[in-house]
Amino acid sequence: MRKQGIESGFTLLEVMVAVSIFGLTVITLLGVFSNGLNLLRLTNNQTQAIILAQSKLAEFNAGVERNTAGEKGSLAWKIQTTAIGQGMEQIGVSISRDKKEKIQLVTLKQAGQ
Repeated sequence: MRKQGIESGFTLLEVMVAVSIFGLTVITLLGVFSNGLNLLRLTNNQTQAIILAQSKLAEFNAGVERNTAGEKGSLAWKIQTTAIGQGMEQIGVSISRDKKEKIQLVTLKQAGQ
């Protein structure tokens, strides 16, 4: 003979609600993780471009780099000099990746130095 009493456990509705909440949480976390990876990639690309721009600017100012344009990996660089009067030159380095992202560094120096 079975005793009639309160059975312990979860109802189907409770299980469905718990699974739904878990699923929404996982989807949200995956979205956050994906955005984080995209930002990491973008930051890495910008850091590489800035390092290349600083390097090319220093090489050009030191007289080591004679070219005014070139490529290094997926990055293309271009150096432009402009006389701005009173014995000053503006030197700019542009770095681009796939003609989309562009980083520019500009400095001033005395002409002829």
